[in-house]
Amino acid sequence: MTKTKKIIGLSCGRKNGNSESLLKEALMGAEELGVEGEIIRAMELRVKPCKGCESCTMLMAKGKEPVCAIKDDDVPWILEKVLLEDAGFIVAVPLYHLRANAYFECIHERMLPVMFKYPEILKKNKVGAIISVGGGEPEWTPLGLTSANIFVQHSWRLVDQMQVNFCGRPGSVLLHPEYLERARKIGKNVAEAMMMPIKEVRYKGEDTDCSCPVCHCNVLKVPGRLPEVFCPVCWIRGEVAHKEGSEMKVIWDEESKKIPRFSEQGVFTHLDLIKSLQKTFYENEEKVKELKKKYEGYGNIVRPPTG
Repeated sequence: MTKTKKIIGLSCGRKNGNSESLLKEALMGAEELGVEGEIIRAMELRVKPCKGCESCTMLMAKGKEPVCAIKDDDVPWILEKVLLEDAGFIVAVPLYHLRANAYFECIHERMLPVMFKYPEILKKNKVGAIISVGGGEPEWTPLGLTSANIFVQHSWRLVDQMQVNFCGRPGSVLLHPEYLERARKIGKNVAEAMMMPIKEVRYKGEDTDCSCPVCHCNVLKVPGRLPEVFCPVCWIRGEVAHKEGSEMKVIWDEESKKIPRFSEQGVFTHLDLIKSLQKTFYENEEKVKELKKKYEGYGNIVRPPTG
């Protein structure tokens, strides 16, 4: 019997809010093509932030199984479900202040133990999409898709993405049929991509002449001297050029396109650096303990009043 295909939707906004409504519209579109949907409501689960303790990286550096030190929340379940299950993926995330909200970032920043334990997810054999929802004008939402892509680019072949603006109040997106129609199209695009070989999957969203060829965002980092630019998500090199008149475009370097930041080679190169840094720490652990004494007892640590 043929297994029914499924898309897992991660909703990081309010229950039945704008992000979730658009996610549901996308899943309804996928359902028209015979693909089932599941929704994870992050705000209804226990979600704690990464403490930066580096337990997972230290365990990895020692050749042991990487495990998150936080044991009393639902983030490991969320990550294993979206990263490991044989399913498509759509994340819907609101922007409260320029970039993806804290619920999303808490989940995103906790992904390292799962990635270290299951590095095969870096092969990107699954497809995904992003719905980013902002309450103001486009000038206040440019980091929505960028911040969401930092998570998605690790494990999924990006099929489509959309940035929504002027939808701050819960339910206000329902007054914008064009956004609902676009979300439904995202669901259909993901469903169609799931039915083809991964090597044939192509990006179906909008592009500009400055869009990164991997994450398809057009936020650029200028390292100091034009015409050189980089994609801050994928770290692909490019050069600014002019089209007719004064319009700008970016010519992307073909070699760096082959090894973006979150490719297998890109991540493993970074992991080798992490291992070397951890090794340096272990070799100097006693010295560090002695140096830390200067700071451990210093400072007037204040707390909110009790009672």
